[in-house]
Amino acid sequence: MTYALFIDDERDPPNDGKSWRIARTLNEVERLLSAHGPPAYISFDHDLGDGEPTGYDIVKAMVEGDMGETPNSGFDVGLHADLDFYVHSQNPIGKANIEALMVGYLKHKRSA
Repeated sequence: MTYALFIDDERDPPNDGKSWRIARTLNEVERLLSAHGPPAYISFDHDLGDGEPTGYDIVKAMVEGDMGETPNSGFDVGLHADLDFYVHSQNPIGKANIEALMVGYLKHKRSA
């Protein structure tokens, strides 16, 4: 079953008919990926609370997992080449960083 992943420490996903699973931290993302496999859609927040890894850290972990750099972690389930995503963060620098990494990596993945 495909699902949509909403990553945010405070907000809830929109009521838009998607089958959302919510993760508030990097560890929760890892557990969800391990249990359910890669999502078809991801909505990212950047700032996930004091002392917590950011949405950008999560994207890096997802990319590294997809590249086989983190075996035996929840991130090693990979990413779908046709993954769609959105960054709903209010942090403009964090949003730009997440978008740049995801767009660049998915472009590479789709051309391989």
